[in-house]
Amino acid sequence: MPDSATQKRELLDQAQASLGKALERARAGEDRELSAQVRDHGQQLARLLFGLLRMTRVHAVDNEAFEKPLVELHEAIARLFELLGVVHCIAVEDQVYVNDVRIRFQDRGEGGGELGAELRRLGVGGFSFHAVPPVEQLRLLTRAFAPPPIGVPTRQDLEALLASRGAASIEVHGTFRFRVSGDEAEAQVEQDARVVARRATSVVDETWDSMVGERVPNPLPLRRAVTEILHMGPGLDGLWEDPRGASGFGGHTLRVCRYAIFLAAACGLSEEAIQDLGLAAMLHDIGYAAREGARPASGGDPGAAGYAPPFERHGAAGARLILRQRGFHEAKIRRALAALEHHRDFDDPCGRPSLFARILRIGEDYDNLVRRAGGGLSPAAALGRMVPGAGTRYDPTLLQVMVNTMGRFPPGSLLRLEDGSIARSISTARSPETWARPLARLEQDAAGLRITKNHPILDLAQGPAILGEARAR
Repeated sequence: MPDSATQKRELLDQAQASLGKALERARAGEDRELSAQVRDHGQQLARLLFGLLRMTRVHAVDNEAFEKPLVELHEAIARLFELLGVVHCIAVEDQVYVNDVRIRFQDRGEGGGELGAELRRLGVGGFSFHAVPPVEQLRLLTRAFAPPPIGVPTRQDLEALLASRGAASIEVHGTFRFRVSGDEAEAQVEQDARVVARRATSVVDETWDSMVGERVPNPLPLRRAVTEILHMGPGLDGLWEDPRGASGFGGHTLRVCRYAIFLAAACGLSEEAIQDLGLAAMLHDIGYAAREGARPASGGDPGAAGYAPPFERHGAAGARLILRQRGFHEAKIRRALAALEHHRDFDDPCGRPSLFARILRIGEDYDNLVRRAGGGLSPAAALGRMVPGAGTRYDPTLLQVMVNTMGRFPPGSLLRLEDGSIARSISTARSPETWARPLARLEQDAAGLRITKNHPILDLAQGPAILGEARAR
């Protein structure tokens, strides 16, 4: 029998292949010529970066052997920056991605998995270059990986060092991991829908911070978050609940993403289209990160930080931010249109919004109606409020699919049962026969005792009968 190390290696290979294929499928509409150039230059960047970090193990950091590869690394980043505007180099286990393009190597000695291993010495998963760093900044970055006492001990120390030396345009990322189903302890955590949701909202908030800081977002973590939600199944219990500690923006963004991909799956869209829709949903409100009226300090003028655009302009602001990424391809245009049009009516006299925008409009309005900061309606009441807008505000076919698949009592509905207990719906419609009888989590027993943990799960298709919605306390 193969040993456990071999099994884990095989499982890791399967996980890597799965994510790699998903990302490649999602990029089917991207600019192929641009991708080929990114792959070629990205391979050179990864090799040079790996070589420099490896050299710190055997050479003193002031050795002249570092001079030529540092210059070549600077030039490689400059070429990619000319193509992309911002360069993201990310290592995930033994794979390397440059701006969402997987970099392939002929053999393991060329810098693929080895780069990830070198970066993990400081708990680093990769870098984003928001400007072309001069050679001296790259030298500083390389020195940080030298053995102590010359180098730095942690990723946080590296970030502080770069900021103190004026190299803030080099963004340092933490490590990224694939989900490995063979490791039971890790699988128990990684497959928990609540963990997936918390990680997704964290990525959304990090993207927001990058955009406020005038940076172009790294698409790989956003795409990975969408991929994880798809693999978990968007209808899974924990994915309908707000992650603990999520920001208002992050929670809203994740919920709209879940509604959108759930609706798209029910409509029969391809996996590639659903994944790209999920990424569009993650960015649909990013226009609020733009800063109108911002101006740099000049002379005696301290400048101004600017302010978020108002509601009526945030869609256009979001489209402009998305279009800052260089290159033009279908996937990017669909994302920009989704951000621009996701509040437009179905019967808008200027023309019908794009498919992604029509799906996001339904998810956006539904979430606004059910969340406390919006209408605070029950899920069923929110759908009831939206139905009269079919054909005017909403695509009537998409809205009907939403109603059919969410069920009579969508996830989150608080239900009063015939035996006097109270339960909360946790499932969408499983079949036409169970459209009005979801799975539910018991919240209060028949004696009126509130349940705080180990909630029993009820299949209400088997009883007890539902008397109606209960009033939230």
